Amino acid sequence: MVNKYITTKMQKSDIIQAVEIWTEQYKLYCSNSKSFPSKWINNTKEIEGFLSKKIEDRAAIVVKSDNRLLGYLAYDEFPFNGEKSVFCPLIAHAVIDEYKEEAYAFLYKSISRDWIDKNIFNHMWTINYNDNRLRGVLFDLGFGSYLIDAFACANYGIVSNSVYKIRKAQFQDAEILYDLVEESREYYSSAPLFLKREQYSRNDIIEIIQKSNVFLAYEANSAIGFINVSVSQGDNIIDLFVNNCGLIDEIGAYIKPEYRGKGLGKELLKYVFDYCNNNGIEGIHVDFETANLFANKFWRKFFNPMLLSLRRTINKNIND
Repeated sequence: MVNKYITTKMQKSDIIQAVEIWTEQYKLYCSNSKSFPSKWINNTKEIEGFLSKKIEDRAAIVVKSDNRLLGYLAYDEFPFNGEKSVFCPLIAHAVIDEYKEEAYAFLYKSISRDWIDKNIFNHMWTINYNDNRLRGVLFDLGFGSYLIDAFACANYGIVSNSVYKIRKAQFQDAEILYDLVEESREYYSSAPLFLKREQYSRNDIIEIIQKSNVFLAYEANSAIGFINVSVSQGDNIIDLFVNNCGLIDEIGAYIKPEYRGKGLGKELLKYVFDYCNNNGIEGIHVDFETANLFANKFWRKFFNPMLLSLRRTINKNIND
């Protein structure tokens, strides 16, 4: 019964136990694939530092029963698409598996009132993709799928007989790439994504070409798609990729609608995997919106989903 639980503000003395619970949770759900970074199991200093900062911000709570720590929940406050929002990344929560459903529901019930009192109606969580029990708890609370982070080993062999011309973008390709990126922005704003993406200037595109690796696909003289890969310069404790990881990020990837389903995505991705293999990069990370029907189907063929981000929007008139 949930009435046996109590929640209190997290203290520095809770950190060691909290990290132990988190590590066991990570082992349970993220040790089933070689593509998932194993660093976070044995290197917990960054997690300890994150929780210490949340304690200082008074943005972390714990759930206990008979003085035993069962789990914790921490969060960041930030603006998301102009809305005051809270975000609980994967490192910001964990519960002993035996008490999962009741303890997580109790944590959310305990903290969400504080969020609403501050007029924060947009709530976002990232959980382990394979944690179906926690997913069920959050779905029942009104959360819906939003974003997936997935990983792949760069030595995954992609075999593709190239039909299209693909080459690395150069300075002189900036205008062509700019037009494709603008077209992709329109695609993201359409149904069922309804996602407003950042607009890039021509100078932004030139900078992306210079600092990362953009591969452009052509049919005859017409540019029909692109994919962008950069390399991480450090560990990322929020998305859980590590240093020297290939990142399909920023402008990401885009293929003109009439060329989808014809193998072009696979050909573009082969260039990314080959680049990473040739440059000593062992892992590759990508994230994609679950409402992006084409991407949701494509990326899963080559990447293993590791993280699932969920979102709940509360009725704005609740405080009236």
